Amino acid sequence: MFEEKFFTLCNKAASQLEFLGTEADSHKKFNTFTILRRMIKLELVLKRNSLGGVNNVLYCRVYPNKSAELFYLLPEAFVELDIPEYRSTFFSMIENEERLEACFNALWAIITEHLHQIEAGAENGLLPWARTVSEDDIWERRLMFPEAAAIPREPIVINYYTSDAAYQALLKGNNEKAIKLIERQRAKGNSLEYRNRLSDFLKEHPDFSPMPDECNALKDALDAHKKGFPKAALMFLAVFAAFSAVFLAGMLIFNAVFRSGTVAYFGAPWYCAFLLAATPAMFGAVFFRRRLMKLLFPKRSKAMIERDTAENGTLTDKLAGGAFFAALGFAIAVFFMMCLPAVRVYEDRLDHADEGNVLSRETCRFEDIGEICHISARYNDYGDRIERPSYVLIMKDGRRFDLDCSLTDKQAEEQLFPLLEKYSIPRSELDSDKELP
Repeated sequence: MFEEKFFTLCNKAASQLEFLGTEADSHKKFNTFTILRRMIKLELVLKRNSLGGVNNVLYCRVYPNKSAELFYLLPEAFVELDIPEYRSTFFSMIENEERLEACFNALWAIITEHLHQIEAGAENGLLPWARTVSEDDIWERRLMFPEAAAIPREPIVINYYTSDAAYQALLKGNNEKAIKLIERQRAKGNSLEYRNRLSDFLKEHPDFSPMPDECNALKDALDAHKKGFPKAALMFLAVFAAFSAVFLAGMLIFNAVFRSGTVAYFGAPWYCAFLLAATPAMFGAVFFRRRLMKLLFPKRSKAMIERDTAENGTLTDKLAGGAFFAALGFAIAVFFMMCLPAVRVYEDRLDHADEGNVLSRETCRFEDIGEICHISARYNDYGDRIERPSYVLIMKDGRRFDLDCSLTDKQAEEQLFPLLEKYSIPRSELDSDKELP
């Protein structure tokens, strides 16, 4: 997305230094630009997609021996060399070229300011090529940079996304809260030296900001998220209205087909269309969000899509797509089951759905009904009595048609029984289905 801009900035920056050589390398997820100096090697990295929970990140690796594979991230080098530098050297959620250039300039300014100290430290052996670390350091390293588990010690980097609430507070401009949170861990002995030094520094510099405002994606994201709920709700309502219209139209078509020639027809109520539309609409609003942004917010869609692309990787799209199609398939299946009427009543018969399969139907001719029984309760397979009355049609050949869940007592009495009067069918009141003939 920003590869060309990234390499242009790298070449411009490298031209300001003396170097033995440079190398640009572009992979599917990584873009790296290497600057070979006399003692060390600098590697500027633009990582696309996800890295430890964040997207579109920019940072720098320092190789104290240009022929070795071991590298330091800048905060690591600052700790080893006892450099009191607490500005962020890890920039994430870069959504456009303007933010990329701002972040690159901020990073490069820190690199050039401390480059002489880093090179002197590497030459004097102050950046060891092998290090022993604690389990906590390894865990934090892997949390932020899982692709580089071989590099042991890493203080948590101040960046857009971190599980550490202190750095989140610092990025939001709440330095007092950041100090309080760090000191709380420090008192328990659970804080790394980098964070302890940061806390001490913040006490002396209460107005410190870890990065320029134009680089701080967190503040911009918080503002966008505060204003984003109405937009998200509007996108959901747009998709919900579209699916509701489709399901409602489908129900009207089904009703027109199945109602033909009937005296009474019992299908799903019209409002079921809205219930069916809700779940696929929820996932559909996420899956089609970028198209909806263009459609509903044409003037602001570019910035919205850029931010969405930075915050949500391809995994989000895949998960949202899978959930959407699964929900849509389920809704369609339920739609067919609901719209196939349980009972269709004609002048001389009724069409009845099978209890276990709505696609399987039986015809009950009125002249073949031997008795109409009304039961007050029924027993389930565990012998529990369930107080749920219904009418049961007992056929002359012994078959039973239980109208439970198909017709209410009131519907049967008002719309079915008037058609049965001429057949003089006897009726009986029973306590439960155990008394049925």
